[in-house]
Amino acid sequence: MNRTRTQILRFLIRSGPTTPTVLASELRTSTATIRRHLLILESAGLVQDFDGDRFSARASLVESQLIDLAAQYSLQMPPTTAPPLALD
Repeated sequence: MNRTRTQILRFLIRSGPTTPTVLASELRTSTATIRRHLLILESAGLVQDFDGDRFSARASLVESQLIDLAAQYSLQMPPTTAPPLALD
C-alpha cells in the first residue's frame, strides 16, 4: 500500500473522523493529494465519507485485511532450515 494512504489510515484510526484539510495539514501535503488518496481508500472500502467532507477509517475492515495479508505472507515463507546460532 502507498505510504500516504497508510499514514491516512493510521491517522483516521487514531484520531477518528476528520476532514481532508486537517489530514493535509497533519501529513504536510496538499488537500488535493489527500482527496485523491481518500477516494482510492473509499473505493477499496477502507474509509467512509460521512457528510461529503469528513472521513473515517473502517477499522474492522482494515484489521480484517491486515489479518488476511499476514496469513498470506506466512504461507509463502519457507521454513527455516538453518541450524541455530551458537551464542558462545
